[in-house]
Amino acid sequence: MSPVGGVGINYAIQDAVATVNVLSQGLKSGRVSDADLAEVQRQREWPTRVIQAAQSFLQRRIIAGALNTAQAANVPWQLRLFAKIPIVRDIPPKISDISST
Repeated sequence: MSPVGGVGINYAIQDAVATVNVLSQGLKSGRVSDADLAEVQRQREWPTRVIQAAQSFLQRRIIAGALNTAQAANVPWQLRLFAKIPIVRDIPPKISDISST
């Protein structure tokens, strides 16, 4: 997970919750199957891919341009908008929440 957007710890916790929800009974009985592990991956793969795509987009379109200039930094309007509108700012963690339910 890229540090762009600062959601890595949220995803780590959500991965752990999904994992314990799927594997806890199997671990207690000493029987965890490949199918159990595949279920954890199925639950977590889509939200992870979505947020990584968003992070990659932000890195390429906004952050890279800011880092490759000799001018004084001006925060791009997209990033200011992202930070000021709670419904937009809260999209990355909500994507993961959807898959956890």
